[in-house]
Amino acid sequence: MNVNRLWVLGAVLLMSVVALMGWSLGISPKLGESRDAAAERVAVEAQNTSYELQLATLKQQFESIDGLQVDLADLRESVPQGANIPQFVGQLDSIALQNTVKLTTITVSDAQSYAAALATTAAPEAAPPAEGAAAAAVPAAGAAAGATATADAAVPVAPVVTPADNLIAIPISLSVEGGYQNVLDFISGLQQGERLVTVSAFGTTATADAPGMVTGTITALIYVLLNGAA
Repeated sequence: MNVNRLWVLGAVLLMSVVALMGWSLGISPKLGESRDAAAERVAVEAQNTSYELQLATLKQQFESIDGLQVDLADLRESVPQGANIPQFVGQLDSIALQNTVKLTTITVSDAQSYAAALATTAAPEAAPPAEGAAAAAVPAAGAAAGATATADAAVPVAPVVTPADNLIAIPISLSVEGGYQNVLDFISGLQQGERLVTVSAFGTTATADAPGMVTGTITALIYVLLNGAA
């Protein structure tokens, strides 16, 4: 009887060892591999979802590419690859005509790098109005008085873009004659025209022989983008 019990106990122990080894060597690794595969599948599905969203965004952007090309063409007109001074003068004449002012002088200075132009741009020193101009300002119903108050006013020039080696600035100076409000409208039209223009300073003085009329002087920058297609 004792021998039979020992055999039974031994057989049960042997089966337990075999079952444990089967779990450790066979079933458990397979379960681990299954869990890893499931986790990898979830990660791949998440990545695929991200790619699908990116693809949808690209498709949407491509659908609006015609509008972007129109915007690019407008930008190339505002910052051309050459100085195009004759065309710019034509634009000035058109703006002057629209605002009923007379463009009397245009001075174009040597081109320089955009960063250098920003560093050297400064407001001109204010000069007191001449006695004749002050006297003529009295009957102008406040317009010429306003011109004297804003004479030689400085306009801070904020960077239009991050300075780059291929962005060139060309300083210009303009003189116009007309009513005070017309001169201000001319400056507004200048800043909203086809060519990108940043006004750094302007001033007005009353015209002695024409009550209600002023002479406006404007200092500004226009821009050229070299190798704009690169």
